[in-house]
Amino acid sequence: MKKMRFTLGKKIVVMILAMSVILCATALFVSYQTYQRRTMAFYEQLGHNVVATLASQLEAEDLDRYYETLEMDDRYYEIQRFIADLVESNGVQYLYVVRPHGIGVTFLFDSDMEAGENGDYLSGGYCALGTYTDLLGGFADNLDKLLDGQEVGPIVQKDPSYGWLMTSMTPVLHEDGSVAGYVMADISMNEVVQEQQHFLLYSGGLLAALTVVFAGVYLLVIRRSFIRPVQELTAAAQGYEGGENKRAFNQVKIKSNDELRTLADAFRMMLAEIELNNQEQQELALREQRLESELQLANQLNISMLPRELPERKEGYPFAIRGQIYQGHELSCCFYDYFLLDQDRLCVLVGEVPGGGIPQVLYTAMAQATIKSQMRSGLPLAEAMTAANQQLYEMSGELSLNVLVGVLDGITGHFSCINAGQSDPLLMRSQDQYQWMGVLPYAPLGQNENVVYQTMEVELRQGDRILFHTAGLDSITGRDGRPFAAEQLRLSLNESRSRQAELERQLQGVSDAGKVYARRVEDINGYVLLAMEYRRRDRAQAHCVLTPDARGSARLMEFLRGQLEANQLQGGQMARMLVLADELFTLCCRRADSDSRLMAECAIPQGEGQAILRLKGGFGGHSPLEELQDEASKHAAEFIVQNCSRVLFESDGTMDTATVVKQLEGTGTLEREKRV
Repeated sequence: MKKMRFTLGKKIVVMILAMSVILCATALFVSYQTYQRRTMAFYEQLGHNVVATLASQLEAEDLDRYYETLEMDDRYYEIQRFIADLVESNGVQYLYVVRPHGIGVTFLFDSDMEAGENGDYLSGGYCALGTYTDLLGGFADNLDKLLDGQEVGPIVQKDPSYGWLMTSMTPVLHEDGSVAGYVMADISMNEVVQEQQHFLLYSGGLLAALTVVFAGVYLLVIRRSFIRPVQELTAAAQGYEGGENKRAFNQVKIKSNDELRTLADAFRMMLAEIELNNQEQQELALREQRLESELQLANQLNISMLPRELPERKEGYPFAIRGQIYQGHELSCCFYDYFLLDQDRLCVLVGEVPGGGIPQVLYTAMAQATIKSQMRSGLPLAEAMTAANQQLYEMSGELSLNVLVGVLDGITGHFSCINAGQSDPLLMRSQDQYQWMGVLPYAPLGQNENVVYQTMEVELRQGDRILFHTAGLDSITGRDGRPFAAEQLRLSLNESRSRQAELERQLQGVSDAGKVYARRVEDINGYVLLAMEYRRRDRAQAHCVLTPDARGSARLMEFLRGQLEANQLQGGQMARMLVLADELFTLCCRRADSDSRLMAECAIPQGEGQAILRLKGGFGGHSPLEELQDEASKHAAEFIVQNCSRVLFESDGTMDTATVVKQLEGTGTLEREKRV
């Protein structure tokens, strides 16, 4: 095992040291700031008292006179002596009165002034009356305030000659608020700065010593009560070696009655549970292996039961049929099948054996073979189902088959079916809405030998569709607990893109809608979908669904040829009708969305000598023959109007319909009418 580079003990040591340093620095910073703030507050108050006392003895007019005349009088000497007394009694370094102007100040009074031999201060003073000096440092920064006579807070700065000084000041103002002078007091801060440094040094040293002692004691306690037991548990876990050294945890002795002892006991209980779990896992692995084998076998049998493609026929079939099977996460015995009973009749099966297992899969295969055998025997549907029920009942009285069996006559569109315990199918009438067929359910095959089955009869027309499905689709539940088949199945089928889609895409759309609706995809059981569409045309009227592109144009031409040929219309009449339809389709495509669908209807009423072509879709509520921009579209619209006896456009807000009526040759001439 790779050695740990940074152990838990080292991490704890680093964390404690970091915490101690942070606490020490924080305490030192707070205490120093408090000490410094109180010290500065004391000296600021001292300076304020001194300058305020002196300012109370000064008159603005006297300061103006001394500034302008630079002459001393008795009052001047009196104030100078008062300044000397204030300096001596308050311990300030300097006390002086100045008048700011320009970029500096002129001294009016100064505690440093000494009387000369003749007794005045001009001959002996250091900053005698009238001495001018430029302002520097913090004074220069506050020059604007000084000139305006504003209050300026204490200024602390280091003087090259005198060291650290704090200067407090207060203005002496005229009655109009203009400045006559400033009283300033300099207080030496050298001792204060030294005391602050000593405080910082001594406090820092004391806190550092306390931190070292505290961290050492705390680390010792932590090591004895936490790190050492954790190391013992770690060594025991490393020595376990996948179960070979089970005594390692029993040798760990933790005396403290805390979470570590609880953890050690939990490890011991975990070892016992691991042993039990290992045994269960071995048994589960054997069961899963058997189940996997059964599932593979069941899937192979299900695949073998799927229908084969119908043999190719030159004229095609009058129906289309597609199926889909969804295998859930558990074994499912559902299937679909379709096969020809003769050249024009199709038999469809959708079934499922409840439960999941090899017996059910084998029973499903036998039941499917039994039904196909009885249906191919030539018996009517009801008699064939009755015979299949009796035969399956004799095979096994415990298992049964839920199945729906139907027979479609491709020539007449007659569809008959029997529902033996299966889900009710849905029927769509020629691009209309899907509705439940309401097929009466009977007992499943093989459940009761005395069942008398009866058929349900439906007449299908071109474009009618039927959707069959098994119970697995019905059992899908949403987040609100409602089953998918209650309403959502029919809603998803009735979407326009679903009704107009090819059968394979429609089935895939239903399957996807079920997954989206399901609370959890993992809970979906296996199910079967089977869709059938009747496509045999009526000579009088037929329709087809188109896409607004070149593919749709080709399909429209193929559809019209078939319909015109079915009504014995060929040659020039067919060519003119095809050109007319192509022009109308092109104009409609310019109005329709690229992902939409159009429906074309061609009606040739017997004995009326007319061919009626309708194109339905979403054209934005505007006639495709109006509001044309380019010349080609205008010529196409003129061609349609000139060659048709009637041109109509209708819109109900949801569907737009463009209709043209073409008078067939040899049937008389009708007055042309255009109504948009």
